[in-house]
Amino acid sequence: MPTFAYKIRKNGQLQTGTLEAESRNAASQELRQGGAILLQLQPTNAPATTGRKDSGAIAPWQRFFISKSQIELSLRQLASLLKAGVPIMTSLEAVGTQSSPLLGKIYLGVAQKVRQGYSIKRSLQEEAACFGDVTIGLIDVGEANGTLDEMFLYAANLMERGRKIKGQILQAFTYPGIVFLVAMGVSYFLVVHVLPKIMEFITKQAKNIEMPLPTRMLMATNDFLWAYGIYLMLFPIVLVILYIVARKNPDICEKIDYALLYFPLLGKAFREHSNTMWSQTLGALIKSGVDVLVALELVEGVLSNQHYARQMRQVREIVRQGGSLSKGIQSTTLARFCPMCLSMVSVSERSGNVDTALLSVAEYCEEQLSRRVAILGKLVEPALFAFIGGIVGFIYFAFFLAMLATTHSAAG
Repeated sequence: MPTFAYKIRKNGQLQTGTLEAESRNAASQELRQGGAILLQLQPTNAPATTGRKDSGAIAPWQRFFISKSQIELSLRQLASLLKAGVPIMTSLEAVGTQSSPLLGKIYLGVAQKVRQGYSIKRSLQEEAACFGDVTIGLIDVGEANGTLDEMFLYAANLMERGRKIKGQILQAFTYPGIVFLVAMGVSYFLVVHVLPKIMEFITKQAKNIEMPLPTRMLMATNDFLWAYGIYLMLFPIVLVILYIVARKNPDICEKIDYALLYFPLLGKAFREHSNTMWSQTLGALIKSGVDVLVALELVEGVLSNQHYARQMRQVREIVRQGGSLSKGIQSTTLARFCPMCLSMVSVSERSGNVDTALLSVAEYCEEQLSRRVAILGKLVEPALFAFIGGIVGFIYFAFFLAMLATTHSAAG
């Protein structure tokens, strides 16, 4: 019977040894039955595998070129390989070979550190920080309880859901955004090329007659644009720069994000998005076996809205002091922004199904977000058409009034 040399991690401890089994699959199944994570498994007469020479950490700026969809796909591949009994290092190297160059380099670096005796969590923190704290936290739980394949899949599903929510918002505003750019282009053409010729005609006629009010308004607008147009063009750029600089201050950033939650039309969509993200992530982490305090800390790092992140920090402090999760939610603005969550968590704490309640709230909030985004997308388009149509209509209305005034003056 063949003998296999193995390296496993069980209960946080690294263990090595040999095992006799009929085949490699049989040896893998026997080792995994005890809840161990299989790091390496090979016949005793086979040469030990070594790390790839091209493994290693990538530069921080290179992480921006790794998309979430690539990470999600790689996590699913890892889950499938581990479920089939493939050792973790072999799985990491296989996925690294099939992934894009940058992501592949990350996985090969992780495999190299695991081979050196590092835990998977520490390896990911040093080599794959772009995966996010939530994903690394889930993998840490899987490493501790021997369900690494399930946690890889769970992390991929959670990442997919977050990606779909963001994609849904972007998709809803893509067409209105294109219409807005076209509207700005048409407005620029009218102001730069059409309006000066019209104003030249009106100015010549205005020397002899008094022009109607709309025409005088058009003339004043033309003078204003030529005098201060450059400042109007620079104003949005300055606002963006000020916004970016202001967000670097935590207190100012939190106040800006809080104000955005009450922004006309968009405020409720921002609330529903944040409600979906925190309830979905917290529910998934608790369901996977993550401690509530650790889960709240991870959720705090996921939220882009800093007001929500600060509320999560307050909830975590109350839970640390011995309070319940519902009490923590009730003492923050989360109770006002998501009253359904407070009610369901309060009831579910008695039955011990907090994770199920949070995931149900996430589904409800996601559905409300989809409806609101669809409505906003339908409102923005006609508003933009009305805006550009109003500009064109006003210019030609003022022009024809000037022509009528000139005609009546000539006839008189």
